[in-house]
Amino acid sequence: MNLALEILVSGIVQGVGFRPFIKRIAVKSGVEGYVQNLGGGEVIIYVEGYRDKVIRFLKLFREERPPPSEIIHMKVEKVRAKGIKGFTILKSRKNLLLPSIIPPDIAICPECIDEIEGPSRWRYYPFNSCAWCGPRFSMMYRSPYDRENTSMNIFDLCKDCLDEYRDVNNIRRFHAQGISCPICGPRIWLTDNKGVEIDSKDPISSAARLLDEGYIIGIKGIGGFHIATLANDDDVLQELRRRKRRPMKPFALMALDITSVKKIAHLNENAVSLLLSPQRPIVLLPRRDDTDLSRYIAPGLDFIGVMLPYSGIHHLFLKATRESYVIMTSGNYYNKPMEKDNSSALKRLGGIVDYFLLHNREIVNRVDDSVIRFTLDNPVFLRRGRGYAPRWIKLPHKLNKNIIAFGADLQDAGGIGFNDKVILTQFIGDIDEYENLMELDKYLKWFINTYNIDLNESIIVADKNPAYHSRFLALKWKDELDIPYYEVQHHVAHAYAVLAEYGKLEGIVIAMDGAGYGDDGQIWGGEVLHIYHDGSYKRIGHIEYNKMPGGDLATYYPVRMLLSVLSNSLGLEKALSYIHENGISKHFRDDKDIEATVYQIKRGTLYTSSTGRILDSVSVLLDVCGYRSYEGEPAMKLEAVGHQGNLIEDTECKISNANGMKILLASKLIYELLEYVATKREDVAYTVQYNIGYGLGSIAAEAADKAGYRYIYVTGGAAVNDIIALGIKEVLKEYNLSLRMHRYTPPGDGCIALGQIYSRIYHQA
Repeated sequence: MNLALEILVSGIVQGVGFRPFIKRIAVKSGVEGYVQNLGGGEVIIYVEGYRDKVIRFLKLFREERPPPSEIIHMKVEKVRAKGIKGFTILKSRKNLLLPSIIPPDIAICPECIDEIEGPSRWRYYPFNSCAWCGPRFSMMYRSPYDRENTSMNIFDLCKDCLDEYRDVNNIRRFHAQGISCPICGPRIWLTDNKGVEIDSKDPISSAARLLDEGYIIGIKGIGGFHIATLANDDDVLQELRRRKRRPMKPFALMALDITSVKKIAHLNENAVSLLLSPQRPIVLLPRRDDTDLSRYIAPGLDFIGVMLPYSGIHHLFLKATRESYVIMTSGNYYNKPMEKDNSSALKRLGGIVDYFLLHNREIVNRVDDSVIRFTLDNPVFLRRGRGYAPRWIKLPHKLNKNIIAFGADLQDAGGIGFNDKVILTQFIGDIDEYENLMELDKYLKWFINTYNIDLNESIIVADKNPAYHSRFLALKWKDELDIPYYEVQHHVAHAYAVLAEYGKLEGIVIAMDGAGYGDDGQIWGGEVLHIYHDGSYKRIGHIEYNKMPGGDLATYYPVRMLLSVLSNSLGLEKALSYIHENGISKHFRDDKDIEATVYQIKRGTLYTSSTGRILDSVSVLLDVCGYRSYEGEPAMKLEAVGHQGNLIEDTECKISNANGMKILLASKLIYELLEYVATKREDVAYTVQYNIGYGLGSIAAEAADKAGYRYIYVTGGAAVNDIIALGIKEVLKEYNLSLRMHRYTPPGDGCIALGQIYSRIYHQA
């Protein structure tokens, strides 16, 4: 008896060899029919034939699915047979029923690595890829992901590649859009830092030898340029820091394999799984003490960022180096976006690197490496880029309008929302830099065009901070497009972002970060918010306000914040005396800086409840970090010191009540710990961080318990802090509550666009 089935599959089913896979198993099982891309990450499959053949088709579907594919939903329905002969891959519908998922870049697969290492026609070929691996988004001009829509379109397939492309029995190369070989594909070459080509039969090995000699190499990769050099030479690292104007910010490493990673970092199963995943992110790992790594890789931190090779270029390069791990950091000029074009890289990086490895495949879309750390053993994004972006996030409810969200200003990613989906751009960076701001503008337009967003049916959402560059850009769009414009408070956007990841519309959220423009015009950053089901919200608690002398200057020179915090308990004169007597005044720029800070504290026009500023204060108090050279530096270094400490007994962050608001008195906790600063530095670091978490957790838990919630959500840049998160988790146990952290977006400002979009579900025009 014949059986006919219509199968609707949704998920990661484009750009991973899914339709060729369907045809292959259809031919193998002897069924007739077709497969077609509908868009929206959905594929429709029609099969008919004898029952045993259709059952075999379904069995092969389960057993032989391409490794990078992901089935989110599958619907199988019996239908009337159509009498189709043969099995066909139908062209994607010109007017797709639904928009298509743009496939993120996928790391080179083990099979392709075997081919470049073994006796095949791809031996030593750095651009080898197949249906299971290789660049996607980074080389796409437009959707869908077909060869003619990518930067591979200028490389005509040779006879051998074309034969494999057409061979339905070739599991990895049938209809693989990015395939090529040394005869028909891109080429790679070595130059000096002026762009003069250096004659070499094996440019990658030549570059590796130069690195071994202590030179700094610029490498054009998949989503942009990297800068590579030795990881165990202090002089080389110091020179790179000088040239890159990057005095303290940590450098990432790339290691050849898991065995190599074990030489420099401590691993567990979760970390190994992430490192080996097709996304190949940078993973923050505890640094081993018994390594030869330079101390200048991540000064003051106890974690190092490590990734594995994710392209043939990187793999062959690491194989050819003397050590099996090297520095592999973003190839960008100071504060500029990562380079992606040969000419621009030569111009801007020529003063930083000594040699370049270049190739002639265009990088269409810049995509920085993703960065993930573990907080309470849970993987948490610090940066969402290659491998993950621009995969969409599905909402539990449909939006009434298309939404264009501009995010924040630091570590930014923009986003668009339509129907029940949010597509965030890849990591853009700090958009107080004009070129990064223009990157935000460019990629918002790219996604709007790709997904055919009707701007007449759209609204714009931005942060309410009047000084944000993202807000200026949003207002410019508003004026040009003449469409509705709305603003969302920074921490409310944070709260909605984490709620969106769990499909919830209400809850108690702790939002902890460095700065956000508050509803009262002050700088928030240590907040407990109640988000209600009707779209309203209430600030129910926060860290006490402290004066923020000099505004942004207090973030760069945390001794300013320390003087302010101490003056809350000691008074200004005694606080100043304490700072002088304990040698902390060295962290002021000069005597005039001290005078200016004192004046600004007396004047006291700007206040902050920021978690970050409290952590900064303790960091300079303990002589951990006296100047912030990169975002979050004092707090990150304080966490590293705290990992070596223990909780000082009988300490707590006291909570007061003011006008129905719970206020966490962090300055009193710091005052009570002053007696331990000289003798228990690590313990003070741990105790402050733990008690901030415990205190904010107490406020949140009490409110959640009254409202009948079973979860507390945490968000914001400080939410990744292990010690703070532990403090929250410990107090929640007392209330039988559970902690929910971000899963799909960074807790920092990379999630703001998601929250801005989700917050408008009940507030749209």
